Amino acid sequence: MGHVKCTITVVSSSALHRSATRPAEVVVSSPPTRAAWVDQLLRRAILSGELQPGEKLLGEKLAEQWGVSPTPLRESFQRLAGEGLVVIEPQRGARVAPIDAAVAVDVYELRILLDPAALRSSMEAGTGDAEFVSGVDDAYRRLTARHRNLMSFHDAHRAFHLSLVAACPNLLLLRQVTQLLEHSQRYHVVGTVAHRAGDPGEEHRALAAAVRDGDTTLAVHTLTAHLRATRDSIVAVALGEADTVG
Repeated sequence: MGHVKCTITVVSSSALHRSATRPAEVVVSSPPTRAAWVDQLLRRAILSGELQPGEKLLGEKLAEQWGVSPTPLRESFQRLAGEGLVVIEPQRGARVAPIDAAVAVDVYELRILLDPAALRSSMEAGTGDAEFVSGVDDAYRRLTARHRNLMSFHDAHRAFHLSLVAACPNLLLLRQVTQLLEHSQRYHVVGTVAHRAGDPGEEHRALAAAVRDGDTTLAVHTLTAHLRATRDSIVAVALGEADTVG
C-alpha cells in the first residue's frame, strides 16, 4: 500500500467534539488564524471539486476572488502540498493534485482500518447517550432529504459519517478519520465511485438503525462492508473495468 500523508493537528477535546456533533455545519467558518482560514478556503475548493484535479492554481486570481493577498495563498499551496491536495512543480507553479486511483485505494484501505475502530469506540462511549443517537438520526434525515445540488448531498454524506464517530474519545483517531473522509470526498465529487456495487442508501439506513439499536457489532460490520464496496469500485476503475467521470 502506498503512503497517504495525514496532517494531525492537536485540538482541545471540547472543540473537536463540538465540531463532530454538529454535522449540519458544513459551511466554511473562520478558524483562529488568517493562514488557517486561507487553508480552509483552498481545501474546501479542492475537495468540493470547485477547483478541478490537475487545474493550475493562479494565486493572483484566487487572491482577488477570496479577498486575500497572494502571499498567504502561496504559503497555503505549500501546506496543502504536504496533505497531498496540491502539486508544486519547479518553474510551473502549483496545481490541484490529479485524481490517482492507486492513492484513492490507499485512502479507502486506511478508512477500512480506522473508521470501524472509531465507530466501535464512539458507540461504546456513546452507550446510553441520547444526544449521540439523535445526532446520528438527525444527520441521516438530512442525508435522505431533498438536496438543492450535488454538493449539498456530498456535505450531508460527510456529515452523516462524522456523526457516527462523534463520540469517539480518541482525538487522534477521530482527526485522522475526518481527514481521510475529506480526502475521499474528492473521489465522489469527480465520479470515481459512480459504478459502485450495492445500495449505499440502504447501507446508510442500516448504519443509522444499528446505532439506534445499540448494535455495535452490526454497525461495524455494515460500515466495513460499505467502505469495501467503495474501495472495490475504485479498483475496478483503476483496472479499466468501469469508466471514470471527470
